[in-house]
Amino acid sequence: MLVESVSGLDVTVLEAVIETGGASARIALARQLCTLIADADTPDSEREEVLPVMLKLAVDEERAVRAVMAEELSSIQNIHPDLLFCIIAGEDELALPFLKVTPALNPWQMVAVLRVGDEARQCTVAGRYDITEEAAAYIIKSSPVAVVLAMLDNEAVALDTNDMRALYTRLGQSGDLVDRLLAMPDLPLDIRIVQAKRAAMRMRQLMAERSWLAANDASELVSDAEDSAVLAVLTSAEPEDLVRGIAFLAAKNLLTPALIIRAACLGEMRVVEASLAHLSGYTPQRAASMMYSRGGMKSLHSKCGLPPSCAGILQAFADVVVEARAEGINLGRDSFGRRLLEALMTRYENLSPADRAKQIEYIGRFAEERVRKIARQLKADLQRAA
Repeated sequence: MLVESVSGLDVTVLEAVIETGGASARIALARQLCTLIADADTPDSEREEVLPVMLKLAVDEERAVRAVMAEELSSIQNIHPDLLFCIIAGEDELALPFLKVTPALNPWQMVAVLRVGDEARQCTVAGRYDITEEAAAYIIKSSPVAVVLAMLDNEAVALDTNDMRALYTRLGQSGDLVDRLLAMPDLPLDIRIVQAKRAAMRMRQLMAERSWLAANDASELVSDAEDSAVLAVLTSAEPEDLVRGIAFLAAKNLLTPALIIRAACLGEMRVVEASLAHLSGYTPQRAASMMYSRGGMKSLHSKCGLPPSCAGILQAFADVVVEARAEGINLGRDSFGRRLLEALMTRYENLSPADRAKQIEYIGRFAEERVRKIARQLKADLQRAA
């Protein structure tokens, strides 16, 4: 064929094919030149000589010629950057499949496409099987949500905790991205906590804007939802993550007495233990030992600096835990709340009627819904009796 008939690569002959040959001749020329540069024995000087001709073929007016160039070059490793980017810059139907598979794309070229390419090309790079660390780092730092989502679909990419935090910090207002992050089992607990707080804040703003409830009722409802969401994050955490999550809450002044009492009313022992350990400065083992020993909870409560009104509910919590362990049973939230309520109603002679009513009020707000109803009725009965 044409290339075989020229000795020493007479480029004028090749140019003539482009100028005067038909589409079939140009297609044949495109195939031959791609075969030429694919040959490892082809000197670099000959590659340079045919480059102008190949660049013309890459933008040929005939789509079939351009398609052959993209198809033939898609498996070639050694492509001149000018030719590489010429194909990439072409029409999407040809450029994107080429960009997805070409082995000629090196790390800096991947980043270059991410910097200046349109979203379709950026997403294609994000989905490449051989995406480089440099390209992934650029996407995490600078790319829009669509490109980040394309990268998250790429099994070749493994995010570490710093990557997740960087994405959440930069793009945490994107619902699609947040949903993807929350679905990751190794997402840092602090991100889950912050997202729970943000969701509650948006609920608060929406209620205020639309006046769905009276201000006080809305505030209490949102606070309950906020604490419930944070508690759900904590209860599902692994032990080490739980300790870090409690420390994060404390650092942000979010480890509130209300959150700890809610955990106690629901029988969430790990959360209560970790919270009191952090506030007291004791190790988790020592804090747990004090909680469940005679007189230990009183000392621990004082060390934690919690309000005096929390003492009764925490002591009842500890007593119910000790009794359940002695019986060898694992109490669910509803059963735990009922036992807690029973303990507060029948023990602790040193509690004044007002204090007892206050402890029952906590259960009426923070326990499981069925236990709440019972607690509210008991509180009403106590008030009538008083």
